[in-house]
Amino acid sequence: MKLTIIIPVYKVEAYLDFCLKSIVRQNVEDYEVILVDDGSPDGSGALCDAWLRKDRRFRVIHCLENRGLSAARNKGLDEAQGEYVTFIDSDDYISPNTLQANMELLALHPEADVLEYPVCVYHGTAKAYRYMPGACEITDYTGWARRKGYIHSYAWNKIYKRSLWKSLRFPEGKWYEDVFTIPAVLRQARYILRSDKGLYYYCSRQGSISNTFCDKGINDLLQANLMLYHTLSDNTDLSEQDLDEAYLHLCDHQIMRIQFGGYLCIPERKIPLHRALFTPRPLNYRIKAILKALSGNHYCSIVARTRKVLKR
Repeated sequence: MKLTIIIPVYKVEAYLDFCLKSIVRQNVEDYEVILVDDGSPDGSGALCDAWLRKDRRFRVIHCLENRGLSAARNKGLDEAQGEYVTFIDSDDYISPNTLQANMELLALHPEADVLEYPVCVYHGTAKAYRYMPGACEITDYTGWARRKGYIHSYAWNKIYKRSLWKSLRFPEGKWYEDVFTIPAVLRQARYILRSDKGLYYYCSRQGSISNTFCDKGINDLLQANLMLYHTLSDNTDLSEQDLDEAYLHLCDHQIMRIQFGGYLCIPERKIPLHRALFTPRPLNYRIKAILKALSGNHYCSIVARTRKVLKR
């Protein structure tokens, strides 16, 4: 088995058929689809069984109770047989030949442990945009961090060698489980292959976690990015400016936490004014870096208070 496609299923009766049709039209050979019915209360489980009856490449796992996205993906990983694995959310879909083109690219670059391909984020909304990892290029984890790949720590839009998941699983009970997990998986990769082939459509649905703000979600996202920052800080190949940028990304999540009544919990990092002034980074980054250099450890609180005032 070359490729395992893992699809968690929960309350997606209206979207599941469209998702699965986008997969069977891929023209890719030697693959299996594992549908993990996570105790869905609607007709999603019956749809899974219908696909099982008409396509021998499908496997269905029915869970007796709903345990969440992480548990469903982990169950799929436990059962996967492919040399490579990929994840697709059951209310999303992929463009024609996405998997075929990228599996062919992996065949040309067997040294790559992960391939990352384009994604349309928040498809179907006014804030939709396309994230393009870049044309065919091999990098390592440090290269991925330098280009700020961690901002797009999605489980989907990537194809992984299954061996990377031998000792890693998604954390149960956490929101934004991708941010907790994907940087750790990619850190184990020898090489990461950037691809400009195909397109994953991440569809923003009302009621989804990415559209929901609550204390737990905001706190989990902050904790995941704090873990990421500590991991990047341990990478001695990253420059001080690279780490400044990663730190300001972490600050963005800390600021949101403060806005919603939380407290400052991230470590202090000093950004010298001369480094902020003369960095070859975009203007919006330089403005944040200069403000951080001038305000020190009060930066997050100042920005959070300013945003509250502006919203009034």
